[in-house]
Amino acid sequence: MMKPARVGNFLMLFVLFSGVVYAQTVKVDEPTACLGCHDDFAQILKSKYVHGPAKMGTCSKCHNPHASKHASLLDDDTKTLCLSCHTKQNLHLDKNFIHNPVEQGECLKCHDAHASAKPNLLRSSEREICSTCHSQVNAWFTSPVTHAPLTSGPCTKCHDAHGSDNSGLTQQKISSLCTSCHTIDSRFTAIHKGYELKNANCTACHDPHASRSKGLLMPLLHKPFADNDCNACHAGSKTSGNFALKGRLNDLCLSCHKDVAASFKLPHRHLDPEKYECTSCHNPHAASEKPLLKADQVSMCLGCHSSPSTFGSNYRSSPHQNQKCSSCHLPHGAENERQLIAAPTELCSKCHQYQHTVSHPMGAGLIDPRNQTPLTCVSCHQIHLSPAEPLLAFEGGRELCVQCHKKK
Repeated sequence: MMKPARVGNFLMLFVLFSGVVYAQTVKVDEPTACLGCHDDFAQILKSKYVHGPAKMGTCSKCHNPHASKHASLLDDDTKTLCLSCHTKQNLHLDKNFIHNPVEQGECLKCHDAHASAKPNLLRSSEREICSTCHSQVNAWFTSPVTHAPLTSGPCTKCHDAHGSDNSGLTQQKISSLCTSCHTIDSRFTAIHKGYELKNANCTACHDPHASRSKGLLMPLLHKPFADNDCNACHAGSKTSGNFALKGRLNDLCLSCHKDVAASFKLPHRHLDPEKYECTSCHNPHAASEKPLLKADQVSMCLGCHSSPSTFGSNYRSSPHQNQKCSSCHLPHGAENERQLIAAPTELCSKCHQYQHTVSHPMGAGLIDPRNQTPLTCVSCHQIHLSPAEPLLAFEGGRELCVQCHKKK
C-alpha cells in the first residue's frame, strides 16, 4: 500500500453538505501563518545566512504543521531530514572516516537549522564549536609554540568537518597537506638528516597544532631519537640517507624493552606481537602521551575497543571516565583475564574499600550458578557502562537478584 504524500503548503478543508463530504484545498501563506505565532523568527530570518527552505518561507519542507513524533514537529529524524536535500556525497559521508557527530546525525550540534551570522549556518565560530568536544583546542592556544594555521585560520583549513579518506579527517594525506605550505628544499632536507620527505608522516615527530618545543616537536622523545642516534634502529641513515630498519620492527623494540617482551609470555596478552607491530599504539620517535602513545589512552583504546555492547554510545559518560585504562588493565600481558591488574574483587577494593563488607558475600566459596565460577564484583556490576546505577548489569534490584535467586 502506497504511503499518501503529505500536502506541503496546502490545507485540506473537509465540508459536510447534504450528507456528502467534500474536500477542498486552500493554499496557505506559510510565512504569515507560522510567524503569526513564532514571531521571534522574524528577527532570526534577518541574519546574514538563512537556510534555503526558511528563506523561501517553506516551513513545511522540514516541519509538519499538525503533528509529528519528532521534536519541533519535524517530519523525520534530523539525519534523514538533512540528507533529503544534502546528499551523502556532498557531505563526504561516502569517505572512509566520518566525523562522529555527523555519523550520529547530530547536524544541529554545529549548524543552526534556520539562520546564522556565520557561513554554513554555523552556530558560532569554528574554534568555539570544535572546542566543545575537543577540549584540548583551547589549551593549544596557550602553548609556547603554535602552528600558524591554528592561529590564523579555521580548523577546516586542514580538516574536513564531515568526512575524509584520511585519518584525523585531514583534507589531504599528511605529507601532501604539510608540503602544501612547507617547501622541500635542500635546507629542509638537511634538517631532517636526508630523510625522504615526499611521503613522510610528519606527525610522527611533530605536533600539528601546538607544542612546548621548537619546531613543534612533541615533548616526549624516544631516547635514540633524542640522542640523534638514527643508526640505533636504521641502517646506514647518516651516510646514505637510507632509513630502512635494521631488522623486524618488533624485534628491534623488544631487544631494548625486555619487560614488555616478558609480559607477552603471560597467559593473557593484549596483541600477538607476531601479528601486530608496536607502532600500532606507540610512536617510535616522539609523542605527547606516555609511554610514547600515539594519542591519550582512552582515545587509543577506543580506536579498537568501541563496541556498543561494551562501552555504550559514549564511554566518556561512564563513572570511570576519569580513570586511565591502565588503572585497571595491563597494556601488554597479564596473569588475569581481560588483562586486569589483579583479580576483580582485589582490584575493585583498591578504590571501593567498604562496599559489600556488610552486604552480599563474595569469594572462592560462593559460586555463581549461571557460570559455576566464584562470585566476584563483576558478577553483578559492569566495568565500563551499564543500564543501572551503580554500574549494575540489570535494571532494578529484583531483576538483578532473580538472575541467581530463582523461585524453585
